[in-house]
Amino acid sequence: MLRVEALGGGVSADVFAVSFGDQRLVVKHALPRLRVAQEWLSSPTRVLVEADAMAFARRIRPGNVPEIIDVDDERLVIVMTAAPPGMQNWKARLLEGIIDPTIGAALGAALADWHTKSSSDPAVLSRFGDRTHFFDLRVAPFLQRVAEVHQDLATKIGDVIDRMMARSICLVHGDFSPKNVLVDQGSFWVLDWEIAHIGDPTFDLAFLVSHLACKAIHRPSDAARYHACADAFLATYFDRSGVGVEKHDLVCQIGGLLLARVDGKSPVDYFDPLERDTARTLGRRVLVEDNADLADLWEPQ
Repeated sequence: MLRVEALGGGVSADVFAVSFGDQRLVVKHALPRLRVAQEWLSSPTRVLVEADAMAFARRIRPGNVPEIIDVDDERLVIVMTAAPPGMQNWKARLLEGIIDPTIGAALGAALADWHTKSSSDPAVLSRFGDRTHFFDLRVAPFLQRVAEVHQDLATKIGDVIDRMMARSICLVHGDFSPKNVLVDQGSFWVLDWEIAHIGDPTFDLAFLVSHLACKAIHRPSDAARYHACADAFLATYFDRSGVGVEKHDLVCQIGGLLLARVDGKSPVDYFDPLERDTARTLGRRVLVEDNADLADLWEPQ
């Protein structure tokens, strides 16, 4: 008997779990307009990029990425293996206060491997050179939108964008977020590679740390534990990675992304008004202070 179940939680695609016998697969079709309040458009051909990127990532870390089973180039649909039973969404666990720094460390190791291996692979560097989807789904709706809202910071944010876009170092996931990580005891999967591109590895680090900082604002009693998770992620990445990341740029990108989670086209869904103000103040402070460092992210005064 064939069973089809719509999977929720995302704004960029229609995703279904398909079960028959003891087989369980996931079918994904990217949307041309994302499900958010503001108009947000992007070509659904990005699902083909996702299939290619996942195939590469699985070759490097076969235990941490689903297997691509089929790709329909005409209908822009991909089919992949479903997560093993017991895997849970990391974002949901973090919001419940289940915070394990060993997951942060494991993700840092995986990301370092993907960045390092891709940086020396001519075929990957050539195949993923198009940044259109990254611009449509990250630069314009996140950082450029923030520059429009916070016009006094437009020059600083513009400089952050320029430095980021000037780097073409390795395969960047582009959506390295807790919502795209499934975890279980001793294992994890990284999903949603549709914005993968050759670019600045700093962005993946900044994206994940900004999400952990948002959760620290939301659950201040657990802020030290989110901080420990971010530290484990970054420390493992820097110990293992073969690509360069400028820490000042990392802090600046995180500041811009904190503002984007409040004033961009995809705001955080769990902030109350006071938490939004706190994130906004922190993001602005990090960008305004030239000597801001990573420790300042955990002091949202």
